[in-house]
Amino acid sequence: MSKDFDGWDEIDWDIDIDSARFQFHIIEAWNKNNPNVKDKWSQWPNQLGKLKLLLLPLGYHSSPWDKKPKLTDDESEQLKRDWLKVAQYISETDSIELDENTFTVIGQHGSKFRFDISLEFHRWLPPNSLDRHYTALRNIRNGARNKHVLGNHIANLEACLATWEIETNSESIGFGFVSFPEHMTEYKNMEYQDAHIIPQGESFPESLLMMIQLLVEDVEVWNILHQQELARRKSNEEFDKKWPNGRPDDWMYL
Repeated sequence: MSKDFDGWDEIDWDIDIDSARFQFHIIEAWNKNNPNVKDKWSQWPNQLGKLKLLLLPLGYHSSPWDKKPKLTDDESEQLKRDWLKVAQYISETDSIELDENTFTVIGQHGSKFRFDISLEFHRWLPPNSLDRHYTALRNIRNGARNKHVLGNHIANLEACLATWEIETNSESIGFGFVSFPEHMTEYKNMEYQDAHIIPQGESFPESLLMMIQLLVEDVEVWNILHQQELARRKSNEEFDKKWPNGRPDDWMYL
């Protein structure tokens, strides 16, 4: 880093340091206006990692009592490259906004998508739901399912169901169904129930970038949701044929 540039001078300390926005902002501060960085962001803010201000690349600070590192050196370096790509894309795309942990993405055809991101648990969820599911997500990660405590068990199941779900601005037609947007003319008068975008990348940041790019592109994401809806309906039909009066042991899954 040249003497004329110091990433510390670029940091906006009004941003909540516990938010995902701050994590991406730190990377932006070290790269966006850095004269040593060309087209591809490459500078990692190592100083802030040592000060425990940077949670990436892992997403949280591992315990000093861990017997082995959470990431190998190679894994850590690859994740850093992946996060640099995500941060650069977010910074350079006007249709993306990040408010603390909540993304808002406007697609090229006008669709609006919103979701929360958890760097710690490596997943996205419906907007403004991360705080509500935090304890359950921590239990799941630590293997403490608490099935013997019904309230905790239900909370864990709700967190699992919320994982990978995003919110769209599609028009609700009642009974939990929403219509496809007007620009997807092939799905006119059709509807879907849930908007879950399953990760496709080799790492969480790679999956996040791929998903955000889908939302910006605003076409293929609807094809994915349509295929998921067809699969859901087929599964329901098969379930009803097999257990027309309901599965006898459903109470075990409450």
